Amino acid sequence: MSALSYYTPTWTGFINYLGEIFPKELMPVGEAPEKTAEESSEEVLKKPVYKPKPVPKINGKSIHTRWYWPFAIGILSAEAVALYAVLFVKLRMATGIFMVLYGILSGLCITAGYHRLWAHRAYKASRPLEVFLAMFGASSIQGSIIWWVQNHRLHHRYTDTERDPYNIKRGFWYAHHGWILFRRKEEDLGYADMTDLHANPVVVWQYKYYFFICGFTSLVLPTVICGHFFGDWMGGFFWGAVARLVGVQQVTFCVNSVAHTFGTQPYSDEQTPRDNWITGIITLGEGYHNFHHAFPNDYRNGVRWYDVDITKWMLWSLEQLGLASNLKRFPRNEIMKGRAAMKLKNAEKFAKRIDYGTPIDELPMFTASEFVAEVRERGKKWLVIEGFIYNIEEFIKMHPGGPKLIMSGIGKDMTNAFNGGVYNHHYSARNLMNSTMRVGKII
Repeated sequence: MSALSYYTPTWTGFINYLGEIFPKELMPVGEAPEKTAEESSEEVLKKPVYKPKPVPKINGKSIHTRWYWPFAIGILSAEAVALYAVLFVKLRMATGIFMVLYGILSGLCITAGYHRLWAHRAYKASRPLEVFLAMFGASSIQGSIIWWVQNHRLHHRYTDTERDPYNIKRGFWYAHHGWILFRRKEEDLGYADMTDLHANPVVVWQYKYYFFICGFTSLVLPTVICGHFFGDWMGGFFWGAVARLVGVQQVTFCVNSVAHTFGTQPYSDEQTPRDNWITGIITLGEGYHNFHHAFPNDYRNGVRWYDVDITKWMLWSLEQLGLASNLKRFPRNEIMKGRAAMKLKNAEKFAKRIDYGTPIDELPMFTASEFVAEVRERGKKWLVIEGFIYNIEEFIKMHPGGPKLIMSGIGKDMTNAFNGGVYNHHYSARNLMNSTMRVGKII
């Protein structure tokens, strides 16, 4: 277990398996910063969060270039094969149905397993469920649990910053696809606590045998099922295996890109995550991303009953069957506080775009005698309501009650008549008067 205290991305392990290119000792990905008595919290955060080992070399040349070649070759090759399938390989109905169903299974093992169970500890899973999620979570080739969760925890800790692995501020394409093709500089990596997963035997087992599990569940199993049961060996490989896993990958990537660009922010606008119901559908519930970033440990992403969060419903069902337990729910009152705060904030933004007339503290002041003089000597069409002076000259002909009634109030205090003595006026009338007719205040 000591050698597994910290992990590198799983493609390092893959290269180890292929040719012992790297040393067998796993390279650390991060160390928690140690705070001294003299240092403030801000000073600690500014310090480098880990010290990487020297970059391994082959024939004197660094293997770490701008492109993250192991991932780039794997991802781009799979996408090329999937494109070939679309263009040249016939899709049989039985194989197509299998591809969709197995794709949903693969996606659910990412959303319910990699994401909500291991990245956020939103519930507890029984050991059989953990093994199942670990096995078939590997079927879409998104890396081991260790690698996936490490990046995701960094994403939550450093959202929208340079230490965010899929930082949307670098561009839509980078957040969607580019981040996995280009290796970040070692000094740019942050620290994520992974001790809980290092102590999990299922996670360690999946990491140790990841490429065998991945190869079987992603390529061998779907090919054999389609070939044996449907007589479609070629379709099983090209559609059931490769096209399916590429589709699941692209859908997962949409959470990093689409859900940080398009949609609403009903709980917080401090960062880029957004709720997007379309993304919610295709990602099996992960598209309600604004809620998720505000309340990351909640087992639900779509918190409202009508939100299409298939993963949420699956976990609730597993709880009823005794396979999952301790499903975490953020208190409803606190969730509503978030919604209320954003509604108020958005209302304030909206109100700033509205003309409410001259602010009260900028209105000219008139004594009662000055007001009377303006009406009698200068012929102003003014009246008083609740201490404010209104010029009704251009409104007389538009008055819904007729010109005679409103003209009878010129030079008078019409507060009682305005508030129900003659007619109890609505807010619309008050708003119109305040923004277009209010000219002064009585002192």
